[in-house]
Amino acid sequence: MEQKLYRMLGVELYCKFIIKVKKRFDKWRGRQETDNYFLKDYSYEGIVYLKNQLIKNGKIHMVGVLVCFPCLFLGDRIWIQLIALLVLLHNLYCVMIQRYHLIRINALLERRKIRGKSSLY
Repeated sequence: MEQKLYRMLGVELYCKFIIKVKKRFDKWRGRQETDNYFLKDYSYEGIVYLKNQLIKNGKIHMVGVLVCFPCLFLGDRIWIQLIALLVLLHNLYCVMIQRYHLIRINALLERRKIRGKSSLY
């Protein structure tokens, strides 16, 4: 249910947009720092590593949400409020992206756990 809501809000499209922008920025800079965005391999350790990175990234973006939210109301200039709104929306969508992927990863880990138990018998 939660994933359907995220899809309706355009989280998948925003994720593709962010990844495309990030890859161009990395190319422009000449180095890549997107290791925590993608699955390294399909091993259990690789999946758990990505899950931990998603949680870490979600916390970072949640701080952005919590910092920008008061700025919407406390900013005394409209341009400050507008920038705060844009940063708030970006961070909010990033939190939703992390949550969207966490749901999928947790389901994958659960399937692996069930499959591992059934293969023992």
